[in-house]
Amino acid sequence: MTRKILVTGSSGAIGKAIVKLFRSGGDFVIGLDKSLSEDVIPDHFIKADLNDLVLSEDCLANIIGNITSAVGPQGLDVLVNNAAYQYVDRTHPIPVGEITRSHNINFIAPYLLITSLAEILAVDVGSVVNIGSVHSRLTKTGFFAYAATKAALASLTRSLAIDYGDKIRINCIEPASVATPMLLEGFAQNPGARETLESYHPQGRISTPQEVAGLVKMICDPALGSLHGACIDLSGAVASKLHDPA
Repeated sequence: MTRKILVTGSSGAIGKAIVKLFRSGGDFVIGLDKSLSEDVIPDHFIKADLNDLVLSEDCLANIIGNITSAVGPQGLDVLVNNAAYQYVDRTHPIPVGEITRSHNINFIAPYLLITSLAEILAVDVGSVVNIGSVHSRLTKTGFFAYAATKAALASLTRSLAIDYGDKIRINCIEPASVATPMLLEGFAQNPGARETLESYHPQGRISTPQEVAGLVKMICDPALGSLHGACIDLSGAVASKLHDPA
């Protein structure tokens, strides 16, 4: 039977990799984002801003209705909460509006989607995968708002895994740097900085969107039924490495 997959942030680099991988296996993929990507197109697309979903009950109701209609009586097999907002500011106090937007998109929206879709996810023990970050545990200057929301997302993963018990599996992936076009473009004029970043990682490289997508798909395999409430490190061991002076 064809599985029904929902991916938020479907037009970003990681989102597109997830959409492409699931579709290549014959799954029906619903993408949700502010705009539709031209190169990787899901089977069904919902245009929405997750900040609006949090702020407007009507917006949330319309999105949930659209998803429910698209999946039909079979229910939803997989929800990937991939969309994220990253605000970086090294000067405090940072604008409260930026903290609120980060909180809405990175934490409250995943909560609302999981809980609002719980009934159709539970039709056949659906799987939720939250895309978190190594910033939930280790961070750096300027990333306060982002790090705080990713820590909250990790806590949400563990808490809802308990609350939903055997009805839905809920897990989280926590990557470090991922080689998205946006990140790589930032190093276009300074390739030495990219080499320095890679050198911080024990493997001498950073993760790819395809690796994140591959782990998402693996987590959703029913054969891994006991994988529940886990926050999986995908940092390439950079989260285990001290950078103290020699």
